[in-house]
Amino acid sequence: MSQSVLSIIIPTYNESKDIKLCLESIACQKIKKNKIEVIVVDNYSTDDTVSIVKSFSKKINIRVIFNKVKDAEVSKMKGFLKAKGDFFMYLDADMVLSDENFVRKMTFPLEEDDSIVGVFIRFLVNPTHHPLTRTLSYDEWQRDPIFKYFTTSIKEIIVEKRKNYFFCALTREKIPPQGLMIYRRNLIIDYVSNETQLIDNEIPAVLFNMGYTNFAYVPETGVYHHLLRSLAELYKKRIRNLQRTYFPNKKKRLFKWINWNKDLPKIGIWLIYTNSIILPIFVAMYHFLKYRDLCFFNEPVINLVSTYSIIFGVLNNAKNKK
Repeated sequence: MSQSVLSIIIPTYNESKDIKLCLESIACQKIKKNKIEVIVVDNYSTDDTVSIVKSFSKKINIRVIFNKVKDAEVSKMKGFLKAKGDFFMYLDADMVLSDENFVRKMTFPLEEDDSIVGVFIRFLVNPTHHPLTRTLSYDEWQRDPIFKYFTTSIKEIIVEKRKNYFFCALTREKIPPQGLMIYRRNLIIDYVSNETQLIDNEIPAVLFNMGYTNFAYVPETGVYHHLLRSLAELYKKRIRNLQRTYFPNKKKRLFKWINWNKDLPKIGIWLIYTNSIILPIFVAMYHFLKYRDLCFFNEPVINLVSTYSIIFGVLNNAKNKK
């Protein structure tokens, strides 16, 4: 079987502390050099990011393009438009492929079954990461509790166990929030022609809306993502996502993780739960006993910060509209 080319897009801005590990995990892949192309889209970093990237030019097929707009989704789009691979994925600079066979394992379902259009990537727990990051990484899609409560899990879309992967089928009611995946690039070329941002967690809904329902999930590999190092960072990420991707595209987005009218009872239940404090503590204790990791005692405060950053962002947006 002849392996297809995978394009990996990495948006960067002052990522010198993380980008080396990310690129090293790509360089060690057991696959021919010409079967992976890496495009780093840099926002004119002022540190050593670009020089570190260029130092990998003999190890992997890599190039740098520049983007003046400091928006990761805009950078992903610029990278997509320059990509030439049959398959496409993005990586954040602080993501690391978990093993040297990641690409082989992840592209296998796409090579084996032409009806499969995308393969969801699993997040894995790195014991050296910050406790806040570990708390979220025990979820296969690194969702914090509020997103787990309102969104579809991998278990809800798996329909068949196959050799080396799970076969998944999406429905209108069951579209997962995971945008980190490897998918067939040509399928969304027409879609991106009308967009300035490539919003990753929109892609499963876009593909489903085009009539593609078959996906895959590979549990035997994944990525390590050092997502959070402080609660302030969690707050900033939630606000930034609302301001840059959710509200500007609210009317035209196909994937909406919450329906503010239909899900009103669920919203009320969540607010009661997270503000009770004692209930999240009991849940944290259960997770601690299950995984034997003290990081889970961060859950109650993660719930509060996530919930109230979203509430603040929504109220602030309504105020600005007025």
